[in-house]
Parts: sequence; C-alpha cells; structure tokens
Amino acid sequence: MERLLDYFVPEKYKLNIGVDKMGKKIGGTVEIIGEALSDTVKFHAVGLEVEQVLVEGEKVDFEVKDGLLTLKKVPRGRANVLVGYNGSLNENMQGAYISTYEYKGETEVIVATQFESHYAREAFPCIDEPAAKAVFELKLTVPEVEGELVLANTPVVGTHKHFKVPDGKYTVFYGEDGKKAASRYMEYEFEPTPRMSTYLLAFVVGRFHGKSITNANGVEITTYCALNQDVDAVDYANEVAAQSLEFYDENFGVKYPLPRLVQVALPDFEAGAMENWGLVTYRETMLLAGKTATLGAKKGVALTVAHELSHQWFGDLVTMKWWDDLWLNESFASVMEYYAVDAIYPEYRIWEGFFTGDALAALRRDCLSGVQSVHQEVHDPAEIATLFDPAIVYAKGARLMLMLIRLMGWEKFCAGIREYFEKFAYENTVGDDLWEVLQGYTEFDVRGMMHAFIDRPGYPVVTGDDDFCEYTQRRFLLDAEMPEEEWPLVSIDEDMSGHYILNLSEAEFDERLARFDEMGLEEKLRLLIDRSLICRTRLAPSRTLMPLVWKFREETSAAVWDIIVTIVAGLKIFFEYESGEEKEFKRWVSELVKPGLTRVGLKTRADDDENTLRLRALLVALDFYAETEGNLKALAEAYSRDYAALDKEMRGDILDAKIFLEPGMLDEYLAAYREVADPEIKYSLLFATTLIRDAERLSRLAELLEQPEVVKPQDQFYLFIYLYRNPVAREMVFSWLCGHWEYVKEISGDKSLDNYPRYIAGAVRTEAEFKAWREFFEPMADDPALARAIEMGANEIRARLKLIAEDGDGVREELKKMQK
Repeated sequence: MERLLDYFVPEKYKLNIGVDKMGKKIGGTVEIIGEALSDTVKFHAVGLEVEQVLVEGEKVDFEVKDGLLTLKKVPRGRANVLVGYNGSLNENMQGAYISTYEYKGETEVIVATQFESHYAREAFPCIDEPAAKAVFELKLTVPEVEGELVLANTPVVGTHKHFKVPDGKYTVFYGEDGKKAASRYMEYEFEPTPRMSTYLLAFVVGRFHGKSITNANGVEITTYCALNQDVDAVDYANEVAAQSLEFYDENFGVKYPLPRLVQVALPDFEAGAMENWGLVTYRETMLLAGKTATLGAKKGVALTVAHELSHQWFGDLVTMKWWDDLWLNESFASVMEYYAVDAIYPEYRIWEGFFTGDALAALRRDCLSGVQSVHQEVHDPAEIATLFDPAIVYAKGARLMLMLIRLMGWEKFCAGIREYFEKFAYENTVGDDLWEVLQGYTEFDVRGMMHAFIDRPGYPVVTGDDDFCEYTQRRFLLDAEMPEEEWPLVSIDEDMSGHYILNLSEAEFDERLARFDEMGLEEKLRLLIDRSLICRTRLAPSRTLMPLVWKFREETSAAVWDIIVTIVAGLKIFFEYESGEEKEFKRWVSELVKPGLTRVGLKTRADDDENTLRLRALLVALDFYAETEGNLKALAEAYSRDYAALDKEMRGDILDAKIFLEPGMLDEYLAAYREVADPEIKYSLLFATTLIRDAERLSRLAELLEQPEVVKPQDQFYLFIYLYRNPVAREMVFSWLCGHWEYVKEISGDKSLDNYPRYIAGAVRTEAEFKAWREFFEPMADDPALARAIEMGANEIRARLKLIAEDGDGVREELKKMQK
C-alpha cells in the first residue's frame, strides 16, 4: 500500500474549519507545514471538494482522484501547503458526522468525529497515517447557538464572535440559494495539541450538560452527556476516570501529559468508545451509569473508561507505526483495563470476567482455520477495518500480554514500560521496540516468545505426563486435522495465564475433578474451559459434557457457572427447535439450575455480594432457556411500567419474561423504547421484544431495521442479530438482509460491515441455513473488508455441522440415560 509519508512529512496543521450542522457541511482551510521529500506531494482527501491549493503562497495545479489530492512540481525541502476545501457531514458515524437526540419535543443536532482508523481524510486534507505525527492548531467556527458546547482535544484559548461570515473564508456556511446559515458565528481557538496522529484529532459541537472533578494529581476531568440524560449519570465515569489516571500515572511513570480530560457520551456512536487524546468519546451505554444502573453495567463502564484512558499512553503518547501493529494499542489497553479496575474496585472480582469472557472468546475464535494473527499485514485500506476483531487483537492480545506480565512479574513489567514510554514518547514504534526494552528486565527470550504467539494464528494443545515435564504440541483446530506445531512455552501452568489448552487423559481429568474443591479458581476454570473445547473435537466426545455439567448442580461460584452456561449453550446445537428431544433437554436444564435458584431466589437481596448477583443472573438465564413456567410467571408478575422502580439487577429478566409470556406487550415496549432516555433500560426493552415467538409481531419488529428514526444505525445490527438468533424470525430477517444489503452498507460504515457474515455464522445450525449463507456472502469474498469474515464464517459453520453430525446421537443418548 502506498504511504504518503514517503512524499511529505508534516510537522504542523493549522486548521481553520467551519462546521454547519444544519446544512450538513464542513470546510475551510488547512495549512500543512512540513518537508516535501519529492516534487510530487500527495494528501488523503476522501469525498472532499478542493477549491484551491497554495504552496508558499503561490497557486499550484492539483488533481483530486480516488481519494487523493496530488500536487506536482513542488520544491523539495521545507514547505507550507494551504488547501481550501469543502466537504459533507455524514450520518454513518465515521469522519465528521451528525448525531441527534430528542429533548423537550425538539431534535438536538450534534456534530462529532470518529477519525480512527483512517477517516480524518473525510474531514480535511491530510496525511492520514499513524506515523505522520504532527501538532494540530485548530480553529472551529460554528453558527452561534445558545448553550452549545464546542469541544476539542485541548482547552479553548480564545473565542471571537462574527456577525457575518468572513468573506471568502467559509463557503461552507452558504446554501445553494446564496443565503447564510446564520446571522452570528462563533470562532473557537484551541491550544496546540501534543505531537500526535491524525486519527486522534477530535471535536464535538452540540448541547450537553456535565460535571467536573479534579483527581489527586491535579487533572481536571469533565464528563458530558446529552440534555435528555440524567446529569448525575456521569458521576461514576468521573470517579473511574480520576482513579484510572492516578493508577496509570503511578505505574507507567510518565504523567498524563494534558491539562485536562474530557469525556463525552454520544447518542450515535459506532464503536464502544474512542481514545482521542484529551477528548474521549463513548457510546452512551459505555459511559453513563445512574441510580438504576446494574452492577454489570457499572462494570462495563469501568472497564471501558479504564481501557480508553490507558490508550492515552498506549496509542496516543506512543503510537504504532502502521496498522499491522494495532495490537500495540489494543492488546495492551485490553489487559490494562482489568489491572486498573481491579485496583480501584477489588470487590468486582473483575479478573473472573476476563477469564470467562475475553480469554474464552480468544480460545474459541483462535481455533479455526483462516483466523488472523494478532500482528496482521495490511495491504488495502479496506483491510484496516477488519483488524478490529474483538476476539483476536483485543481478547487474544490481552491474554498474551497477561502471559508476558505474569512471567515477568508486575513490577519488572512496569519498570520496562516506564523506560519504553520515556524512550519513545510522542513517537511511533513497532513490536520489536517494546520487546527490546522489556528484555532488559527478564531472562527468558521475550522477543522469541511473543513473535511466536503474535505473528501466527492459533495456539497449541499440549499433551504430556501428569506434571507436563514431558509433552508434545499440536495446533488446536476445530475444523481441520491438528498439525504438529510448536510454540515456545516458558512454563506450563494449570492456571489461566498461558494461551494454550491442556489435553488431559481421562484418568488425569477425573483425578482433578475429584479434588475440584481444593483447586484454585483459575485451575477450576482452565479444567472446564479446556474440556469444553476438547469435546468439540475427536479428542473427547461431546456426550461426556452432560454428566460433567451435572456434577456442578450445587456449585456456588459464579465464575464456574459462567463456563457451565457456555457448555450448555454448546449442547443446544444437538437438539432441533421444538422437537421432543429439545423439550427433554430443557427439562434437564431446569433441573440442573433448580438447586441454585432455590438457594438464591428470583429477587435481589440486601446482603447479596458480587458473586451472588452474578450467579443469580446466570442461573436465571439458563432457567429462561428451559422455560420453567413457575419462574417465568413469578418474574412476569414483578413487571411495572415504572421501569426505574423495578429490581434493577432483575429488570432485564422481568422485561424478558413479561413479553415472552404476553407477546401483546410489544406495543407497550416499543412505545416505552421511544420515550425512555436511560440507555440501559432502553436497550433492555428493545432486545426483550426479540424473544417473542409470534411471526406476525416479529415481522413488525423486522420493519424497524430500516427505520433509523426509531432504531438508530448504531443499534440496527444488534437488533438484526438478536432477531436472527430467534428461530422463528431467522429465515425472515435473513431474507430482509439479502434484499437490503445496499442499505445496510450505507448505514454501517466500513468498520462494522463484516459483523454480518461473522455473527450470522455463529447462529447457523442447519445445512439449509448454511446454503443460504454461502449463496449470499460467498460472491462478496473478493471484498477486502469482508474476505476474512466470510472465510472464517464458512470454516466455523462447517465445524459445527460436522460436530452435530458426529456427536449428536451420542449427546441425545446420554440425555436419555441421565433421565432414567
């Protein structure tokens, strides 16, 4: 892929940008100061209309084609390039885009930015590559609106009021009829940013309210939300941010380098959050946690905030040179979030969630042919979006970082990281730069071990003697033969540290099971996780999982039950929907959870600890699948339209049970979904509707997939996949997708389009569904943005169908045997 940094090295951008949110336009001038390395200079400019270009004050010829602004006959050496341009504000949540919310009967319009990974080029001409770091001096001019905030990475240093548009400066403010957008305009000038990459620049324009606090190290933290949200819902995010920055200041050695931190909850946001330096933006559900927030929601907010703030060092202060080293940002942030939250809220037992969530997700994805490696080459801009695979770059990468940290020890690791930040502050690095620094703090071969795990896909299944002094390795695969392949294993432990699984003999497995209560939690989790994966291959039959799970009917650890839930979910595939065998399996599940549910009950109790809250949620989820009539009715009877007054930890289950038993509640739920502002309650209402089994009502729900005024584009995919997982709606919504693909592409943006083949593949259960999947997606296999998701999806489905064919009879026979 062509690198524009080979033609021009920017040092500073002077951005003088006008933003007209009502006209959905952006434009102005950008002055790019740097060094021309060639007499031909190129800048990224996607969807932008360039009006003129000056080099050292002189007009030059230029061409805009295929997203590139090309200047020829530019003198080499120090250069000042001034570009006048216009562009559009889009609505697909990338580049500079429009977001809206309803407040007091009016539509509030926001302008926000999402420049990661390569969307700054849609807002202004630039060299939109991570290694092209520069200082940004930003001025924003907007029509004056009472109460409107204009935010950017750094504080405002000055404002200027204009009663007319400066002549020739912002044609963006004139409509096609020649009329101005407003009668008065405000210009905001911001402090220069640190030296940083284009994808970290950000600004937000709109009406918000918020609160500020100052942490122990003197950093002012302000969190904003839309006016229709309870302003007190930002308190928790402020608290987490304040303590996270303190934790990172202490452990990373280099202090947070900006004078303040601003966090903004946006009503429309494609990802979970974005680490723009000093101005971090979030999806509302990932930042707001008010009085009715569940413990799970608060944990999610804490992890997300801690993740984004670790990026202020990993990614912002020190940045990867190119997108193939995205893991240098995301893998580290994905493990640091757990260290930070564990330090701030030890009562959350947050590492248990990592082991049963991220670690398991990585293992389940990394055992398929065609899976990407953590370090992945990028040959086309469209491939950049595919790098953000949550199970690989985030989850697997985090697990590899945990493996490294535990081998080194936290103190030695932090000592190495301090040296790394001091050495490479405001610069760009590759993985070997980090390994070279860390090598000075340990004796094992850091570079050799990390390259082996990061540069290639997969992981080993280890077979050996009882203490693994002698062992062999094969690459663990679900969908192919397992070849002999070796990874450098510094040590083999039976905790959750290493990215491998242990293939115990039946005798070894039974021996560990016999002393299960004496084992540490991580040993317990590994034993069950490894077994659940091995039983999806020929190494052990799936039927053995049923008596295994039954042994844990009296188990009280939520983390152990988290894995049991995963195992039961894997067993569901062997039972055809609404068959007599499925009904028997559901009765078996109901009996499985009965002792635990009898003990914890269906209501939150004042003395519940974190483990009990999680345990109840897991048991109720399994019981809901089992459709235990008495429990469903008891939950439904707790329903009230006063959602904030419901038992907050059980609220989602109450809403689910009510509409499942009374599908006529659909209209009430949808009306409430439109009215409620609280993001957690809002989504609980919407996704509860997808549980109904009435085809006519599900058809009405499917219509919302193309009503962005009701279901925002950020949530459209989630509604789709929840509906697809409903057996009654599956064929209908897949047909909808086939007929509306162009619409889906338009609202998705290229960063999330591969979610469709990926997540649909996870729900396919029959040859007929696979045939439909192939016929629709395989013609798109040449699209770089979709190619890997399609290949992986096909491999995953084949492995599942093969497992159903080979192990189905055994599982069903085991069920009959256990019920005698």
